[in-house]
Parts: sequence; C-alpha cells; structure tokens
Amino acid sequence: MQPEIIFLKGKDQLAVLINKKAVDLFFALQNFDATSLDIEDSFKDYFIDHHLGKRLFFSIQNSTHIIYQSVKKSGKLIEQITIMDYGAGLGTLYMLAGMLPFKRIVYNDYLPDWKNTAELICRAMQINIDGYVTGDIDEVLNYATNNAFTYDIIASRNVIEHIYSLPFFYEEVFRHNPNAVIFSTTSANYHNPAMYLKHYLLHKKIEREQYLPHRKTAIQNIWPGISAEQLNELGALTRGKAKEDFIDAIDNYKNARPIVPVQYLRTNTCISTTGYWCEHLLSKQEYKSIITTAGYKMDYTAGYWDANYKSGIMNLLAKFLNKVINLSGKKGYFFSPFVNVIAYN
Repeated sequence: MQPEIIFLKGKDQLAVLINKKAVDLFFALQNFDATSLDIEDSFKDYFIDHHLGKRLFFSIQNSTHIIYQSVKKSGKLIEQITIMDYGAGLGTLYMLAGMLPFKRIVYNDYLPDWKNTAELICRAMQINIDGYVTGDIDEVLNYATNNAFTYDIIASRNVIEHIYSLPFFYEEVFRHNPNAVIFSTTSANYHNPAMYLKHYLLHKKIEREQYLPHRKTAIQNIWPGISAEQLNELGALTRGKAKEDFIDAIDNYKNARPIVPVQYLRTNTCISTTGYWCEHLLSKQEYKSIITTAGYKMDYTAGYWDANYKSGIMNLLAKFLNKVINLSGKKGYFFSPFVNVIAYN
C-alpha cells in the first residue's frame, strides 16, 4: 500500500480539496508525455527539466500553500474568487488553480511564447483556464476591465523580484481592486545571508555579462557620438533604469542635468529597453514601504526548505532547517530560502 501523499496539511474542507487536486496533478504530470507536445525544443526541455523532474513535488507543494493561504486571506469562498497567476511561465500554480472550482482563472506571462506553450500543455492535460494574457500589469488589468471583472487574488512565485516598478504594480492593482490579495513568493530573501549572497553574485554576473553590454549598445544607438569615457560613466549611472527612465537619464546626462537615483538600487539591474527580467533584492521594510504607500497592509512570512530530495542527507538538513524556521516564529525568514510577501486590505 502506497503511503498517503501530503502536499498541504489541514483537515478543513478547503485544505482537503486542494491537497486532493494536488495529488491528482502530481500523478498526471508524472505520467504526462511532454515529448508529444508540438512546441519548440527549448520550451519542451525547460518544462521537462524544471517541472517534471526532481522539483515537481516542491513546485506543487508551493502552489498548494499559495492558493490555500491566499483564499483564506481573501475571506471569500473559492467559488466566488477570480484568481490570476502573474508571470506564470510553465509552473504548476495555474494548473492546480485550473483543477479547483474558482469562479475564474487567468494565466499571465510577459512573453507570448510562454503563454502559447502553457495553453498547449493545459489543453493536452484537459485543464481549463478561462483566459490567457501576455504583457505587464497594465495589459492584465485592462483585460479584466474589458471583460467586466476584477481580480480577487493575484498570485506569483519568484516573480516579484523581476517587476520593474513595484510601486506602480501595487498602485495599479489597488486602483483595480483595493480588496485584492496579492500573494507573492520570492527566493530573493534579503534577510537570509546565504540567499542574499546567492542573489548578490547572480545580479553581479548578469549585470557584467548581459545587462551592462546591452545597456551600452542601447546608449550608443541613442547617442552615436558618445565618447568611451562618457559611455562607461553613463553605463554605470543607468544601472537599474529602463524604458522612459533610461532615455530620460541619457538626456539628462547629455545636458549636464542630475540623474534621478534608482530607489533601493543595491544590486538592482534590468534590461534597459524593456525593464524585463529586472533583478531586485529588497528588505522587509522596503517592501512594506512600497506596499503600504500603495494602500495595502503587508504580511512578510518565512517559506521553507524542500525536504523531498532523493538524498537522505539533504532531506535531513532541510527538515532541521524547517524546524529552526518554525522555532524562530516571526523571524523565521532569517533562515528560510524564500519569503512570502502578502499585500491585502
């Protein structure tokens, strides 16, 4: 007899329902032949490596917790809720949501290729998603307005650190529905020294190898006559700026005007032409300042370590760290690999 699979502990009706559907999704994905999908090999490989491989259990476990906690935070019945998976990629959150009796489920990703791939996967697995939207928060909210509904929950996993303007994001969602729950998880945990160092080094590498050269090319396209010395200086001064902010900074530099500093710059960097795939590393207090200024309250809570590796030693270490997190109470995020940033009213 196989041991019972538990993704989400709890005996209330919602927890039992979510866990049951999570188990169904787990087995469906384990038996899913992704090679049969008519998609590009790069997307197929990404889906197989990231979501059908060794981290499948952890991915679904995260999705159950996000959905359960956000539904509870909303104070509504699941049948009354419109939920969106923001920046969903090819994760499991929107899939699990599509197996639950939400009023409406909307998928979002910035890039059409990801959206098209997600749609094909859901169709193959007979998972119903009510709407697929590409683009930033503007397009997502316009889609809701044009279809005469509002979002009750906007959920995401490892997306919040990539949003170019977090103040704009929260202000726009508050304007759309001030009672919406915005439930975000991020592994860019400023308060855990190990996770801080990991992201610090990652940001430095991306900036050095990708974003700075891209930015310098964009600057030269806008200002062909710039000198090498000016290019190096302006390249450094525009780190973390994109779109109109980036163009304005170049214009200000050319005309000897001051360049407005990027708020919470730290290791922040991004693609200057679009702001896509921004890299933030923000503290609890910085998130709180942004979220409360937009009009929401904030909870900032610890995540947990994956304890479902094939390695017994890894699992023992993860279980030990999870106990440390639990014993640390509200300060558990100093030891957790990711944090939950929850905006609500």
